[in-house]
Amino acid sequence: MIALRKKFLLAFLLVTTSMPVLAMSLPRPAEIEPAIAFWTRIYTDVPVEQGLIHDTNRSLRVYAQVPVAPPGEWRTRRAQIKAALKKHRAALNALADQNGRAQTSLQMQMSKRLPADTNTNAMREIAKRLRFQGGLRERFREGLVRSGRWRAHVREVLSAHGVPAELVALPHVESSFDPRARSHAGAAGLWQFTVGTGRRFMRIDPVVDERLDPWQSTQAAAELLAYNYAQIGRWPLAITAYNHGLNGMRRAVSQLGSDDYVQIYQAYEGRRFGFASRNFYPALIAAAAVDAKADEHFPGIVFDKPRSARTIALPHFTPLETLLSSPVIDRGRLEKLNPALGPAVWDGRKFIPRGYPLRVPNALAQDWADAIAQLPGAQLYQGQRPDIRHAVATGDTLSEIAARYGVGLRTLMASNNITDAHQIRVGEMLDLPVAGAMPASVGGRQYEVRPGDTLGAIAVRHGVDQGELAELNEITNPNRLQVGQRLVIATAPAVASAEGDGESDP
Repeated sequence: MIALRKKFLLAFLLVTTSMPVLAMSLPRPAEIEPAIAFWTRIYTDVPVEQGLIHDTNRSLRVYAQVPVAPPGEWRTRRAQIKAALKKHRAALNALADQNGRAQTSLQMQMSKRLPADTNTNAMREIAKRLRFQGGLRERFREGLVRSGRWRAHVREVLSAHGVPAELVALPHVESSFDPRARSHAGAAGLWQFTVGTGRRFMRIDPVVDERLDPWQSTQAAAELLAYNYAQIGRWPLAITAYNHGLNGMRRAVSQLGSDDYVQIYQAYEGRRFGFASRNFYPALIAAAAVDAKADEHFPGIVFDKPRSARTIALPHFTPLETLLSSPVIDRGRLEKLNPALGPAVWDGRKFIPRGYPLRVPNALAQDWADAIAQLPGAQLYQGQRPDIRHAVATGDTLSEIAARYGVGLRTLMASNNITDAHQIRVGEMLDLPVAGAMPASVGGRQYEVRPGDTLGAIAVRHGVDQGELAELNEITNPNRLQVGQRLVIATAPAVASAEGDGESDP
């Protein structure tokens, strides 16, 4: 038996409720004013059930505002957008065929919105460039409301890294300040990091995905923006690199022989420098301007209250069920405060990692810390619960493998990014969404399963009840012991109380 003493790090995150209007410090060249005006209109005037048919050239000239199905009714919405673009392209091409003489009301409408002296060839080119942009008025307002939870923290972190204050508005462009947002490209969180970029600054794996933590991801975003600026030396380019990639902006500078943002905005035609990348900086400037004058654009808006919490650095690998064995710890609140913990933790396949900064309710921080400090050592572990993998053998089918390990076929396919259940190869290693063997605990007596062992024989040998032994080790099938599996035989004394900092709620 060993007595353990834990020290916990309680970090208090101070936030303020004030939201002063920020002075604009980023350059705002006249050449991008049409784009800024376009995005300001999208953010503040056009509702989500409408959108603009516009030119994709630098003018972003608008030719129509059309109704569409709301977000969520995606199939209908896509069909309506496709039809609207087809209709307006046809109208422009018809104008060209008729030497600019309008014969329908739509042709007349579009004719009036064409630049002066547009010839028929230009009309056909404009028709090719037409694009639909959905309105974001309600979404931007919702993002402003949500931003109150984190904006003070965002400002503090940006300032600490020398990042311009306007970048507090970047999550409006990326996620509408929704930390649960995910894109079709695999980006996630408040700052929409992809896995590749995110892993340079955060932990991203099946156990922890820090992209989903507003506090951790904000730190990562500030580091990335500061790094981009240190490498390229111009904030408009560093900000565009957040979308297009630093190497992409380096290629633009090299190809044009200039690091002047306006020249790149107007002249660069890189293969991957599309509409989104070209408009990223103007969209950010527009979002920052709207954010700075939120009450003018959205009268009476009320921001969410700032969120504050404390963190407890867990000194051992901790099963969720062990943590929840304390009556003072509430799963719902724990889950809301720790979105970075992956599904494998919440369903018990993995432990909360050692050293993980567990975020806890500020008002209950000391109670939670004391409860965690008293968890029994036999239910805390020295290592992570291992993965279980299966090597596909000749004759194996995915459904048979799923049945053998007691998991759902769809779950097994999702765990291995398999889209066709019939496409598996001999020798392929499959990750099984089941819990692996229990590692060594930090206290208590243990036994390593040997060939020929049964749970009943192990219980008799150590003088313990078989049912209690099964319950202690979360064994549901006593006939499925694995050689090398470590079983906890006896529990250890409770861990000593944690030492907190004693701070109260702000």
